[in-house]
Amino acid sequence: MGLLHCGSQARAAEKSYLAELQQRAAEGRLAERREWRVLLHYRRNALGDGVISDADDPRFFLAPEGKTDPAAELAATLAAFFSTAPVGAQPQSAQCAFVARYAWLRQVLGFDPRRMSVQACEDYTRWKAELDAEAATFVFTSAYLNNPASLFGHTLLRLDRRRESTSTPLLAYAVSYAADDRGATGLMYGIKGMTGGFAGYFELQTYDQLVRNYSDIENRDIWEYRLNLDAEQLARLVEHLWELRGVRFDYYFFSENCAWQLLTLLEVADPSLKLSDRFAAWVAPPDVLRLIDAEPGLVGGVTARPARGSAIRRRYAALDVHERGLARAMLSDLSHLDQPDFRALAPDRKALLLDLALDLRQQGRPATRGNDGEASPADEGMHHLLSARSAIGQTPSGFKVEPYAGRPEVGHASRRAGLAVGHRRGEHFIELNARASFHDLLEADAGYAPEAAIELLGASVRYHPDTGNTRLNALTLIAIESLPPFNPLLPRPAWRAQAGWAPTARRNCSGCLAFGAEASAGGAIETRWPWRILWFVLPGLEYELAANQPRAGLGLGAGLIAEPALGWKLSARVTRTAYQWGDRSEETRWTLAQHYALKRDLAVRAEWAQSGGGHAVSVGLQFYF
Repeated sequence: MGLLHCGSQARAAEKSYLAELQQRAAEGRLAERREWRVLLHYRRNALGDGVISDADDPRFFLAPEGKTDPAAELAATLAAFFSTAPVGAQPQSAQCAFVARYAWLRQVLGFDPRRMSVQACEDYTRWKAELDAEAATFVFTSAYLNNPASLFGHTLLRLDRRRESTSTPLLAYAVSYAADDRGATGLMYGIKGMTGGFAGYFELQTYDQLVRNYSDIENRDIWEYRLNLDAEQLARLVEHLWELRGVRFDYYFFSENCAWQLLTLLEVADPSLKLSDRFAAWVAPPDVLRLIDAEPGLVGGVTARPARGSAIRRRYAALDVHERGLARAMLSDLSHLDQPDFRALAPDRKALLLDLALDLRQQGRPATRGNDGEASPADEGMHHLLSARSAIGQTPSGFKVEPYAGRPEVGHASRRAGLAVGHRRGEHFIELNARASFHDLLEADAGYAPEAAIELLGASVRYHPDTGNTRLNALTLIAIESLPPFNPLLPRPAWRAQAGWAPTARRNCSGCLAFGAEASAGGAIETRWPWRILWFVLPGLEYELAANQPRAGLGLGAGLIAEPALGWKLSARVTRTAYQWGDRSEETRWTLAQHYALKRDLAVRAEWAQSGGGHAVSVGLQFYF
């Protein structure tokens, strides 16, 4: 009876203390505090009359209505702290499953350990010790056109370990947020990505694994932004990461993506930051970096980690004609290292050639041939190159490998709106245009890969004052163009793909808006006189549907993009298409355009276009935001 009596007394005391804590929390309106809102990932709902959590896993909430009711979730959380029943995505007691919530509520409410049992969280303690986090670094990887989820780049957060220098962070852990897209391909991949059909999860990986994949395999430049987080802020971040293990979020390519979710992590670390409030329906990784960089005192320093492909291109570009010939010869026969042509080179030029050869080896080039004509093992070739490089012992003078993609935060914002005036067939018009994202080849290269363009959801509307008519002129769903100049050491095709609605030049439907799609592939070369000029040829297939009459055929596009001065670009294109299926016809289209950046987020653009439907001329301003 005594034990039962003592037990009932203890339960009554705990119940009384819980009621006291819940009352104090309600009176202090803790559920409205930003610290609580960011821990539960709450934000304004679509109607603006309440909140909703980005977390979509019911195991993340302790109240049935916790996803939309911060007060109910706080009361349920306090109640769960008095229990040892397993909860959460990784079932364990509430004190151990939600360590960040517990730490904050203990701080603001002053938990009395005499009236509330403190539970040992050994798993969390071991996990935290393994991370050994002393600092955090925000990491951006440049765009990767072969993966739709990485068209605009990717962001992650690196947790830098104690006693590890900033120059050797590869043993650190990286936090990434990614979609579980297994089994999704083609059109379904895009549909699910845009509608939240994928589950998104926070993951921990070793940083060296990610660098190998991004830099060495996918050839993506990496930028590292050291964050100025104090010990308390970093501790809050680590505690919350523990709470997020295995928690499901709905993944959206253009909103609740990697960039958005990492912003929410930074707000947990420092609730005074209100970074996510700056975005509504569209979040692009480069825009997030511009926001972080502009936040006073948040970024301590920036480090570039060029991709191996960037290193190969930079080193090859630094060679003269004779040295390039030697480089190509060394790809198939390392015996050239012992030839007089190579031995006659200055030590710094030898070092440059050997560094290039080593990069190519690690890029996965095929095994070389020995003097006997038999294939030599790859490791034997590497050993030969390393021995030769070690014997020189110096770096090429005045040479530094830089990423090909510029620092993303210095580039223009991804969203664009424009106002232009012009005429078509003698009829004047005023044009309003807009683009959700991202970058085209005429825009300034600062912050972007210089030969890649990605445009998504662009539209233009024209008002004709002579007639008073207003109509949709064009609607672009997606347009992707990649024009890497030919490099014999790292050959890549030039290609283009686009889909959307644009005016057609058909004789029986001139000016009609037609749906069109194009896919083409070819090659590009680069010249440097009198300016940097990119020349390209792109044969491909075109499809068009207008007035319920489809047509398709083979097309050949060619043109150039020139850069006479920094921020000033010119382009000329011609496309000849022979429509051989459906409405048989031939069509030639000419376009000339120039773009001049007045400031980072302001530019002037002039265009001239000629087709079977006549010509159009326009000039206007482009605003980026």
